[in-house]
Amino acid sequence: MEIIRDIANVGKRSFPHVAAAIGTFDGVHAGHQRIIRRVVERSREGGGTGAAFTFINHPLEILDPGRAPKLITPSPIKERVLRALGVDLVVAIPFTEALADMEAEAFVVDILRKRLQVEFLCMGFDFGFGRGRQGTPEFLNTLAKDLGFQVDVVPPITVDGTVVKSAVIRDLLQRGKVGEAAQYLTRPYAVFGEIVPGVGRGKDLGFPTANLAPSQHFLIPDGVYAGRAYIGGRGCDTAINVGMAPTFGDRERRVEAHLLDIQEDRAPAYGQAVVVSFWERIRDEVRFASPEELKAQVARDIGRAREILSQPAIEDPADWALQE
Repeated sequence: MEIIRDIANVGKRSFPHVAAAIGTFDGVHAGHQRIIRRVVERSREGGGTGAAFTFINHPLEILDPGRAPKLITPSPIKERVLRALGVDLVVAIPFTEALADMEAEAFVVDILRKRLQVEFLCMGFDFGFGRGRQGTPEFLNTLAKDLGFQVDVVPPITVDGTVVKSAVIRDLLQRGKVGEAAQYLTRPYAVFGEIVPGVGRGKDLGFPTANLAPSQHFLIPDGVYAGRAYIGGRGCDTAINVGMAPTFGDRERRVEAHLLDIQEDRAPAYGQAVVVSFWERIRDEVRFASPEELKAQVARDIGRAREILSQPAIEDPADWALQE
């Protein structure tokens, strides 16, 4: 998969018969996946290029910063999922004031048609772009007739009667309902980072952890979770603590992943990239009276994590989580 990260580079190289999905695709959820699969299928039918045109930041960061949400899938996660879905080309650029001020027709004519040479464009039913969100599906259908390309609008996808939207997923995650959010994402919520040094307390308790510092977009609340960690080409069942270790009075928030059944000589090294996925929330993070009480509870948490992870997953995320 090729990635273009600067709008100035769009059009510097020609791609055959581009079928493109366009959207923010925050979450790359079930609805987004329907759009992506549509363009991938179309590109395969005609020997063309399946592309995704997206943004690395949420447009509200420019349009209304006070309302800008945290991202469900920052770029490292989004790009891995898109690759696993079969996308050939990703245009992942910053949403800027210049783009916000650009007329929808100029964006289509100058960028999508002249530079990217899009022949087929697919989007969600509620997508809009350009100044004042002029670029609605209806607008594009009219413009496509004049410019000679095709437009496909994907209708809403529902789960248990609820339309799948990023806002719905974000709300569930912020309440710690990672299992429910996974129903809409079709995979567990995940974060990406590098393993950083901890204080060594987990090892002292008999439960060594791989630690990463949560990014500014980290969505889920403090607590203990069952999940999986993907490091160096392999996945491992994991019990994860998110928080500030109140038993010891720490003030720095961390994600501490205890990798189950991993040999000490295969433990990951500092600086290694890791994807940590969250399958189910086990409990709140609480303060214990002593390290011994904490140790006993961690053992119970690990037992519960094993139970959860032994159940059939919504979808094994290894195909995308192990992408580099």
